[in-house]
Amino acid sequence: MFKSKKKVLVIGGVVVALMGSAAFAMKGHSHEDRAAWATERVSSHLDLDSEQQEALSKVADSYMEIRVSSPEFMLDLSSKLKELAADDTLTTDEVNELRDQIKAEFDRRSDIIVPEFVAFYNGLDDAQRDIVMERIESVSERMTERHDRHSGSRGE
Repeated sequence: MFKSKKKVLVIGGVVVALMGSAAFAMKGHSHEDRAAWATERVSSHLDLDSEQQEALSKVADSYMEIRVSSPEFMLDLSSKLKELAADDTLTTDEVNELRDQIKAEFDRRSDIIVPEFVAFYNGLDDAQRDIVMERIESVSERMTERHDRHSGSRGE
């Protein structure tokens, strides 16, 4: 179905972001409530059958597994960045070590959610896939526009 791992990661990441943004629109609710609401909304919008809903629930569960570890990782990353900034010198090895830790965390998260997303996506019919791709393209365009606006403001 997919021709490269990169495409899987990009699509999976965008869908996770979509589910996450929809879930965070429900302020004042638990992460579980937000995930359930987003799953229901996606299920309804795509008119999923029970098997497809189950596959989407697995994607949401994987997202929740990733989401729970995010604050801890971000605090750890923040403290490491503060330590590096406090040093009088900065070495390539220090930066590479931090980069490797970030890459490892991204890989860990991808390993959790990508298989579930691929199983969900492969269970969709062509019309449902078209809806998902339209949504991904729309979000991608907005992200590109936002990036372009911010890059322009920094003189890049």
